Amino acid sequence: MYGEWLVLINTLFNLAILKFTARVTGVFVKNSRLLMSSICSSLVAVIGGQMLWTTVLSFLLLIGIAFRFKLRSFQKQGPIALTATIVIGGLLTAVQPYLKNLSVTHFISICFLLAVANLIVFYKQWGFVKLERLSGRFVFDTTLRIFGATIPLSAFVDTGNQAIEPLSGKPVHFVSYTALRPHLPEAFRKSLMEWQETDPYNVSMFTEDYQRYIRFIHVNTVQQQTVVLGFRFDEWHIKGESSQVKTNEYIVLTKKAKNFPHSTAAILHFSALSNNS
Repeated sequence: MYGEWLVLINTLFNLAILKFTARVTGVFVKNSRLLMSSICSSLVAVIGGQMLWTTVLSFLLLIGIAFRFKLRSFQKQGPIALTATIVIGGLLTAVQPYLKNLSVTHFISICFLLAVANLIVFYKQWGFVKLERLSGRFVFDTTLRIFGATIPLSAFVDTGNQAIEPLSGKPVHFVSYTALRPHLPEAFRKSLMEWQETDPYNVSMFTEDYQRYIRFIHVNTVQQQTVVLGFRFDEWHIKGESSQVKTNEYIVLTKKAKNFPHSTAAILHFSALSNNS
């Protein structure tokens, strides 16, 4: 009877590991195949005992039956399944002393639920790390030239940023005011502080030299549509595999730049991904 319990426990954990592995690697596998793989692997592990060769054979069967014994499967799904096994094993080893007084049924149920919950959290974190790594490809070193100053900035191309200046249809980019402040003329900074969001079209505090750079940009927020000031820049050099130079487009200065992705100082318009902007 003890052996049957071990097979059941191993089968359940193997099934959870295989489902996790299939989801992470984006492979569809029928549940019947996953179940067959889990049972066969469990039988070998239980019958063979805690020996190295049976452990290896059990793992090979687990991956092979589920993912059709392809070399690519052992290279792709194998490491993921092994990682999940280690994660589950570490968790169960840590909690086992606290569950030793439970009945066998309760012990199996709690361990299985803990394992599944842990894999769900692990999967979400896995996806978050993958997304961060992919989005990191949209971070560029740039040099902005505006008001006679040349300013180096790290910038993130946001594919969701499709803001445009309404009259010209030119792209609008968002830049941290904190990053630009030391490079901006004092007269401009003073005028910008006097400008009021409640009366956005009043730009009399800016001199005529600065007013010719100003455009009114409509920005949609969660609550409403607001009007902000956009300023035409002279040139923005975006470095990368295919460097490009943007000219006479617009930036909006924002004080709320703490949540910019990858701690960058600017959010570029999605057109920055293409040289045809």
